Amino acid sequence: MGARETWDALAANPDLYVGDPARGRQELESLFGRLGADPRGGTCVEVGCGPGRMTGALAQRFDKVLALDVSEAMLERARAALSDPRIEFRAVSGEQLDGAEDGVADVLVCYLVLQHLPRRDVVLGYFAEFARVLKPGGEVFVQVPVLEDGWRPRAWRALRGLLVPPASLLGPTRRPEFRGYRLTRRELDDGIARADLRVVATDTGPDAPYRYSSDLFLRLAK
Repeated sequence: MGARETWDALAANPDLYVGDPARGRQELESLFGRLGADPRGGTCVEVGCGPGRMTGALAQRFDKVLALDVSEAMLERARAALSDPRIEFRAVSGEQLDGAEDGVADVLVCYLVLQHLPRRDVVLGYFAEFARVLKPGGEVFVQVPVLEDGWRPRAWRALRGLLVPPASLLGPTRRPEFRGYRLTRRELDDGIARADLRVVATDTGPDAPYRYSSDLFLRLAK
């Protein structure tokens, strides 16, 4: 199964992976605040809106929110929960932001999404897509778990890559499209540079809920 089928299957139980919807606004404010920003106005592209946990809070900041998700079932939940005319929901393929035009975003937000992408090339490809949809002078706010340095984390990543595909038969939370892939900081930095994005600010959170990983928060500009 691919990303769409995985997340369609998970749409019936969003508490499993997104937590309390009431925390969406708080987490969004924390994301901006820890990166020294308070963006408002213009068009915001939200990558991986899910059932709309942060989308309503984004609509109160921006003139328009283009909310993207791979799952039609997630988008149905989001549309049912939010009827704000400032919000437009669109489906994407899962490997590209093919629901968004070039240069449409003043701000792009991607939170709790990259950790679920199944392969290195897909994660890095998203940064190239961020740059494509961003206006000149626009900014990206993104969270991503980063693999620690050393041979043990790399060995764990290699072993995990072998074990996750066979475990997919146990349900959607065992699939690569949920379990995701962890980049090293060097891999991430190289991908950001290849996307012609520059780092404006960074912050690190407590250890991510993944072995040998920590959360990195990035503010990027074109």
